[in-house]
Amino acid sequence: MAITIVTDSGADIPSELVSSLGITVVPLTLSFGEQTYLDGVELSPDEFYERLINEGIMPTTSQPSVGKFIEVYKELKKASHQILSIHLSAKLSGTFNSATQAATEEKLGDSIKIIDSKQASIALGFSVIAAAEAVARGASLEEAASIADSTSDRTNTFILFDTLEYLAKGGRIGRANALLGSVLQIKPILTLDDGEIATKLKIRTLRKGIQSLQDLAEECGDLERAAVLYTTDSTEASNLASRIRNKIVAKSKPLVVRLSPAVGTHGGPGVIGVVCVKVKP
Repeated sequence: MAITIVTDSGADIPSELVSSLGITVVPLTLSFGEQTYLDGVELSPDEFYERLINEGIMPTTSQPSVGKFIEVYKELKKASHQILSIHLSAKLSGTFNSATQAATEEKLGDSIKIIDSKQASIALGFSVIAAAEAVARGASLEEAASIADSTSDRTNTFILFDTLEYLAKGGRIGRANALLGSVLQIKPILTLDDGEIATKLKIRTLRKGIQSLQDLAEECGDLERAAVLYTTDSTEASNLASRIRNKIVAKSKPLVVRLSPAVGTHGGPGVIGVVCVKVKP
Protein backbone atom coordinates (compact mmCIF):
# COMPACT_ATOMS: atom_id res chain seq x y z
CA MET A 1 0.00 0.00 0.00
CA ALA A 2 1.34 3.43 -0.95
CA ILE A 3 2.14 5.97 1.75
CA THR A 4 1.61 9.70 1.26
CA ILE A 5 3.25 12.32 3.44
CA VAL A 6 0.99 15.27 4.26
CA THR A 7 2.10 18.51 5.89
CA ASP A 8 1.07 22.16 6.00
CA SER A 9 2.53 25.26 4.36
CA GLY A 10 4.17 26.20 7.64
CA ALA A 11 6.84 23.62 6.82
CA ASP A 12 8.48 26.00 4.30
CA ILE A 13 9.75 23.11 2.16
CA PRO A 14 11.22 24.27 -1.18
CA SER A 15 8.78 23.55 -4.00
CA GLU A 16 11.22 21.35 -5.90
CA LEU A 17 11.49 19.00 -2.90
CA VAL A 18 7.72 18.95 -2.43
CA SER A 19 7.39 17.85 -6.04
CA SER A 20 10.23 15.34 -6.19
CA LEU A 21 9.25 13.63 -2.92
CA GLY A 22 5.51 13.61 -3.62
CA ILE A 23 4.58 15.55 -0.49
CA THR A 24 1.04 16.89 -0.13
CA VAL A 25 0.97 20.42 1.35
CA VAL A 26 -2.21 21.81 2.90
CA PRO A 27 -2.04 25.64 2.93
CA LEU A 28 -2.71 27.83 5.92
CA THR A 29 -4.74 31.00 5.35
CA LEU A 30 -3.35 34.52 5.53
CA SER A 31 -5.51 37.66 5.83
CA PHE A 32 -4.71 41.33 5.26
CA GLY A 33 -7.84 43.02 6.56
CA GLU A 34 -10.71 41.74 4.42
CA GLN A 35 -8.39 40.15 1.84
CA THR A 36 -7.69 36.46 2.36
CA TYR A 37 -5.04 34.33 0.65
CA LEU A 38 -3.91 30.72 0.67
CA ASP A 39 -0.36 30.64 1.98
CA GLY A 40 2.19 29.78 -0.70
CA VAL A 41 -0.50 29.70 -3.39
CA GLU A 42 -2.09 33.12 -3.84
CA LEU A 43 0.49 35.58 -2.45
CA SER A 44 4.19 35.63 -3.29
CA PRO A 45 6.75 36.24 -0.53
CA ASP A 46 7.97 39.41 -2.30
CA GLU A 47 4.48 40.89 -2.37
CA PHE A 48 3.76 39.77 1.18
CA TYR A 49 6.83 41.33 2.78
CA GLU A 50 6.38 44.55 0.83
CA ARG A 51 2.84 44.84 2.15
CA LEU A 52 3.88 43.84 5.67
CA ILE A 53 6.45 46.63 5.80
CA ASN A 54 4.58 49.37 3.95
CA GLU A 55 0.85 48.99 4.58
CA GLY A 56 0.75 49.18 8.37
CA ILE A 57 -1.77 46.33 8.55
CA MET A 58 -0.97 43.42 10.82
CA PRO A 59 -1.93 40.28 8.89
CA THR A 60 -3.48 37.31 10.63
CA THR A 61 -3.13 33.61 9.98
CA SER A 62 -5.42 30.65 10.52
CA GLN A 63 -4.96 26.91 10.31
CA PRO A 64 -6.47 24.84 7.52
CA SER A 65 -10.04 23.90 8.32
CA VAL A 66 -11.11 20.43 9.37
CA GLY A 67 -13.04 20.31 6.10
CA LYS A 68 -9.93 20.96 4.06
CA PHE A 69 -8.12 18.08 5.74
CA ILE A 70 -11.14 15.83 5.23
CA GLU A 71 -11.03 16.70 1.52
CA VAL A 72 -7.32 15.80 1.31
CA TYR A 73 -7.60 12.62 3.39
CA LYS A 74 -10.70 11.43 1.52
CA GLU A 75 -8.91 11.59 -1.83
CA LEU A 76 -5.93 9.69 -0.45
CA LYS A 77 -8.18 7.07 1.13
CA LYS A 78 -9.93 6.53 -2.23
CA ALA A 79 -6.53 5.82 -3.75
CA SER A 80 -5.83 3.29 -0.95
CA HIS A 81 -3.01 5.37 0.48
CA GLN A 82 -1.79 5.23 4.04
CA ILE A 83 -1.15 8.72 5.41
CA LEU A 84 1.60 10.22 7.55
CA SER A 85 0.49 13.75 8.44
CA ILE A 86 3.18 15.92 10.09
CA HIS A 87 2.36 19.43 11.26
CA LEU A 88 3.29 22.69 12.97
CA SER A 89 3.72 22.67 16.73
CA ALA A 90 0.31 22.46 18.40
CA LYS A 91 1.49 25.21 20.76
CA LEU A 92 1.86 27.59 17.80
CA SER A 93 -1.03 26.60 15.54
CA GLY A 94 -4.34 24.75 15.52
CA THR A 95 -3.30 22.82 12.41
CA PHE A 96 -2.51 19.59 14.27
CA ASN A 97 -5.94 19.68 15.91
CA SER A 98 -7.68 20.24 12.57
CA ALA A 99 -5.86 17.25 11.10
CA THR A 100 -6.70 15.06 14.10
CA GLN A 101 -10.40 15.95 13.95
CA ALA A 102 -10.49 15.25 10.22
CA ALA A 103 -8.92 11.81 10.66
CA THR A 104 -11.47 10.97 13.36
CA GLU A 105 -14.42 12.11 11.23
CA GLU A 106 -13.16 10.07 8.27
CA LYS A 107 -12.63 7.02 10.53
CA LEU A 108 -9.14 6.49 9.13
CA GLY A 109 -7.99 4.43 12.10
CA ASP A 110 -4.66 2.67 11.63
CA SER A 111 -4.29 3.94 8.06
CA ILE A 112 -3.09 7.33 9.32
CA LYS A 113 -0.53 8.64 11.78
CA ILE A 114 -0.58 12.30 12.75
CA ILE A 115 2.48 13.90 14.32
CA ASP A 116 2.85 17.13 16.25
CA SER A 117 6.37 18.00 15.16
CA LYS A 118 6.78 20.59 17.97
CA GLN A 119 8.61 22.55 15.27
CA ALA A 120 7.95 25.28 12.71
CA SER A 121 9.20 26.32 9.28
CA ILE A 122 11.96 24.16 7.82
CA ALA A 123 12.56 22.61 11.27
CA LEU A 124 9.19 20.96 10.64
CA GLY A 125 10.12 20.59 6.98
CA PHE A 126 13.19 18.51 7.75
CA SER A 127 11.05 15.93 9.59
CA VAL A 128 8.71 15.81 6.61
CA ILE A 129 11.58 15.46 4.13
CA ALA A 130 13.24 12.70 6.18
CA ALA A 131 9.96 10.77 6.35
CA ALA A 132 9.32 11.18 2.62
CA GLU A 133 12.84 9.99 1.79
CA ALA A 134 12.30 6.96 4.04
CA VAL A 135 9.04 6.12 2.27
CA ALA A 136 10.84 6.37 -1.08
CA ARG A 137 13.30 3.77 0.23
CA GLY A 138 10.44 1.43 1.15
CA ALA A 139 9.82 2.29 4.81
CA SER A 140 6.52 1.32 6.43
CA LEU A 141 4.14 3.87 7.92
CA GLU A 142 5.44 3.12 11.41
CA GLU A 143 9.08 3.34 10.32
CA ALA A 144 8.53 6.66 8.54
CA ALA A 145 6.73 8.07 11.58
CA SER A 146 9.62 7.00 13.81
CA ILE A 147 12.11 8.72 11.49
CA ALA A 148 10.04 11.91 11.53
CA ASP A 149 9.97 11.89 15.34
CA SER A 150 13.69 11.19 15.56
CA THR A 151 14.49 14.04 13.18
CA SER A 152 12.33 16.45 15.15
CA ASP A 153 13.97 15.42 18.43
CA ARG A 154 17.42 16.14 16.98
CA THR A 155 16.49 19.54 15.53
CA ASN A 156 17.46 22.88 17.04
CA THR A 157 16.14 26.23 15.85
CA PHE A 158 17.71 29.58 16.65
CA ILE A 159 16.16 32.76 15.25
CA LEU A 160 17.45 36.33 15.52
CA PHE A 161 14.66 38.91 15.61
CA ASP A 162 15.06 42.55 14.67
CA THR A 163 11.84 43.29 16.59
CA LEU A 164 9.38 41.28 18.69
CA GLU A 165 6.47 43.47 17.56
CA TYR A 166 5.05 40.97 15.06
CA LEU A 167 5.51 37.95 17.31
CA ALA A 168 3.70 39.71 20.16
CA LYS A 169 0.84 40.98 18.00
CA GLY A 170 0.35 37.52 16.54
CA GLY A 171 0.09 35.98 20.02
CA ARG A 172 2.94 33.50 19.42
CA ILE A 173 5.57 34.95 21.75
CA GLY A 174 5.33 32.16 24.33
CA ARG A 175 7.90 32.23 27.12
CA ALA A 176 9.79 35.08 25.42
CA ASN A 177 7.06 37.39 26.73
CA ALA A 178 9.38 38.57 29.49
CA LEU A 179 11.44 40.46 26.90
CA LEU A 180 8.58 42.79 26.00
CA GLY A 181 8.84 46.29 27.40
CA SER A 182 12.55 45.96 28.12
CA VAL A 183 14.40 49.27 28.19
CA LEU A 184 17.41 47.55 26.70
CA GLN A 185 17.92 47.78 22.94
CA ILE A 186 18.27 44.06 22.40
CA LYS A 187 17.92 41.77 19.43
CA PRO A 188 16.90 38.44 20.96
CA ILE A 189 17.72 35.01 19.64
CA LEU A 190 14.73 32.80 20.30
CA THR A 191 14.40 29.03 20.12
CA LEU A 192 11.70 26.38 20.25
CA ASP A 193 11.55 24.42 23.50
CA ASP A 194 9.02 21.57 23.51
CA GLY A 195 7.14 23.33 20.72
CA GLU A 196 6.97 26.71 22.44
CA ILE A 197 8.97 29.88 21.77
CA ALA A 198 11.57 30.63 24.43
CA THR A 199 14.52 32.98 24.84
CA LYS A 200 17.99 31.65 24.00
CA LEU A 201 20.22 34.76 24.01
CA LYS A 202 19.98 38.53 24.28
CA ILE A 203 22.17 40.35 21.77
CA ARG A 204 22.83 44.09 21.38
CA THR A 205 23.69 44.32 17.67
CA LEU A 206 22.76 42.59 14.44
CA ARG A 207 26.37 41.74 13.68
CA LYS A 208 26.89 40.06 17.06
CA GLY A 209 23.57 38.30 16.62
CA ILE A 210 24.61 36.73 13.33
CA GLN A 211 27.93 35.64 14.81
CA SER A 212 26.01 34.09 17.70
CA LEU A 213 23.84 32.15 15.25
CA GLN A 214 26.99 30.72 13.70
CA ASP A 215 28.36 29.87 17.15
CA LEU A 216 25.12 28.13 18.14
CA ALA A 217 25.17 26.07 14.94
CA GLU A 218 28.74 25.02 15.62
CA GLU A 219 27.87 24.05 19.21
CA CYS A 220 25.35 21.56 17.82
CA GLY A 221 28.26 19.43 16.61
CA ASP A 222 28.11 17.32 13.47
CA LEU A 223 24.95 17.94 11.48
CA GLU A 224 22.79 15.71 9.32
CA ARG A 225 21.00 18.69 7.75
CA ALA A 226 20.97 22.45 8.19
CA ALA A 227 19.19 25.52 6.88
CA VAL A 228 19.36 29.27 7.19
CA LEU A 229 16.05 31.14 7.43
CA TYR A 230 15.36 34.73 6.47
CA THR A 231 12.52 37.10 5.75
CA THR A 232 14.04 40.09 3.92
CA ASP A 233 17.85 39.77 3.64
CA SER A 234 18.82 36.87 1.38
CA THR A 235 22.45 37.99 1.08
CA GLU A 236 23.11 37.75 4.81
CA ALA A 237 21.38 34.38 4.87
CA SER A 238 23.49 33.01 2.02
CA ASN A 239 26.68 34.22 3.68
CA LEU A 240 25.76 32.52 6.95
CA ALA A 241 24.92 29.30 5.09
CA SER A 242 28.39 29.26 3.56
CA ARG A 243 30.00 29.66 6.99
CA ILE A 244 28.22 26.68 8.56
CA ARG A 245 28.51 24.36 5.57
CA ASN A 246 31.46 22.45 6.98
CA LYS A 247 29.32 21.28 9.93
CA ILE A 248 27.18 19.05 7.71
CA VAL A 249 28.60 15.53 7.62
CA ALA A 250 27.60 15.01 3.98
CA LYS A 251 29.27 18.33 3.06
CA SER A 252 26.09 19.45 1.36
CA LYS A 253 25.22 23.13 1.36
CA PRO A 254 22.62 24.22 3.92
CA LEU A 255 19.25 25.14 2.50
CA VAL A 256 18.52 28.86 2.36
CA VAL A 257 14.81 29.23 3.07
CA ARG A 258 12.64 32.31 2.98
CA LEU A 259 9.94 32.18 5.62
CA SER A 260 6.55 31.75 4.01
CA PRO A 261 3.93 34.46 4.61
CA ALA A 262 2.08 32.34 7.22
CA VAL A 263 5.26 31.95 9.29
CA GLY A 264 6.89 35.27 8.37
CA THR A 265 3.83 37.14 9.62
CA HIS A 266 4.99 36.43 13.16
CA GLY A 267 8.65 37.26 12.53
CA GLY A 268 8.46 40.46 10.56
CA PRO A 269 11.28 42.01 8.53
CA GLY A 270 14.93 41.47 9.40
CA VAL A 271 14.60 37.91 10.70
CA ILE A 272 17.48 35.49 10.19
CA GLY A 273 17.93 32.09 11.78
CA VAL A 274 19.56 28.69 11.66
CA VAL A 275 18.01 25.23 11.88
CA CYS A 276 20.31 22.33 12.70
CA VAL A 277 19.55 18.60 12.67
CA LYS A 278 22.17 16.78 14.70
CA VAL A 279 23.49 13.44 13.50
CA LYS A 280 22.21 10.43 15.39
CA PRO A 281 24.37 9.70 18.46
